[in-house]
Amino acid sequence: MSEKTLAQQNVSHPLASCACCGPLRLAGGPTRRGFLGAGAATVAAGLVGISGPSFAASGKYESTLFNCIDPRFTTLTYQYMGMLQGVPREKLSDNYSQFVMAGGPIGAVHPNFSAWHKTYWDNLDVTVSLHHIKRVVGITHRDCGAAKLAFGEAKVATREAETDSHAEALAEFRKQVNKRHPKLGVITGIMGLDGRVDLIG
Repeated sequence: MSEKTLAQQNVSHPLASCACCGPLRLAGGPTRRGFLGAGAATVAAGLVGISGPSFAASGKYESTLFNCIDPRFTTLTYQYMGMLQGVPREKLSDNYSQFVMAGGPIGAVHPNFSAWHKTYWDNLDVTVSLHHIKRVVGITHRDCGAAKLAFGEAKVATREAETDSHAEALAEFRKQVNKRHPKLGVITGIMGLDGRVDLIG
């Protein structure tokens, strides 16, 4: 059915009520031209300050979370951010940015993942610039496949060895954050399968 026919019949498209697809509406609807213009509309929304939380591209936020892609920890890290020590829960509700990469902080500093490093640090620069965050929260986790690839099986074979390997990577992560953004606070830790976090550093 053509776009003209849709318009004539006044058929509402499912994107019309989708907040995350607002840029498509701004760009002229779900047409090929609309999709091409969606990126520009998204940028424009942030620049001109269109009202509503869906378009709050910049502002002042508490933190940025950097964690692993492992699906077992998606909810656990969200819950942890809600009860982070020293940060009131209400301040962290919809008030932090997030970057996800295999291994989390390990992926940003370990030589085996060197091709990824620039991507993370460039993204950190962007969230600092756009969101004026106060701190970086870097979380690795137990039984991490990316950690095994980085360190080798022997370096994560026991809890003690795993802790030492993660702690070394987290120390390097903190060092690099402090070097690039000395005004940011840095919280790092290792999350267990039960959601408990052993703070490191």
